[in-house]
Amino acid sequence: MELRNLIPCLNIVETGSFSTAAEQLRNSQSTVTVQIQQLEEELQVQLFDRIGKKVYVTEKGRELEGYANQMLHLSRKISAMGAEEESLQGTLRIAALDSLITAFLPSILREYHKLHPKVDIIVKTADNVFDAEQQLAQNGVDLAIITHDKRSTKHLKKTILTETRFAFTAAPTHPLAGKDAITMEEIAENDVIIANQQFYFSDMSNENTRKTLDYIIKPSFDIWNPLGAMELAKRDCGIALLPQYLIQEAVDQGELCILNVPELHFPVWLQMLQHEQKTPTPQMRAFCHLVQKMYAAG
Repeated sequence: MELRNLIPCLNIVETGSFSTAAEQLRNSQSTVTVQIQQLEEELQVQLFDRIGKKVYVTEKGRELEGYANQMLHLSRKISAMGAEEESLQGTLRIAALDSLITAFLPSILREYHKLHPKVDIIVKTADNVFDAEQQLAQNGVDLAIITHDKRSTKHLKKTILTETRFAFTAAPTHPLAGKDAITMEEIAENDVIIANQQFYFSDMSNENTRKTLDYIIKPSFDIWNPLGAMELAKRDCGIALLPQYLIQEAVDQGELCILNVPELHFPVWLQMLQHEQKTPTPQMRAFCHLVQKMYAAG
């Protein structure tokens, strides 16, 4: 059965006229007549009684009207699955590192919510990169936002957004804050603060990165939250190794300063992950498009 034959049937039921239905559909009356004849032959029922110049809907015609309306409604719903992004509904689940939930996601989520207010957003904290990958593998989230190296990971699709760096930071009152250049030995002689996620960079291929971490394997503070590590550094409790995107606002406000450590080479890349076997939802596609657009513009 073809839907195109149901539409004129419904128009005739509504208008009580073959000719009026044909005008509304911008078809000839003969075309509409043939469509109804085809429908009646297929169903082997009489849909309309033609008495004189009037058209009357039969009992079977009324029954078909109900079914036809349901079929057309379902057809429209199926077509709407690929509708414009502004009509998106459903849920979007994201995992992200603590530092990114603070420094990266708020502006993105604000813009996304403005564009798609009917999408419910769930953001889950990932303790580290491997936790984020595990959440994707278990389908606990749709997307993950992390900072890491560029290595490929089995079954995960990576979208590299931008390069960022880790830096040693301290309060402006710290004795090393005024020095032009600081050696790694000097860093190691001081109280050092790390966030737990730093340990998960220890297997990176970059030799300088491994060397950097070797200097700080005995930190004075191991804080399992980068915001906590940053607050300790503000209070002059030590030197913290933190991502620049997290500390930049505090640096601009004079609460922290970035120490110049020429030996430190700690580049990482902000990236978006999704499982390659996960079918992207419209919500996911819209979020990925927005993030890439914002970073391309920036």
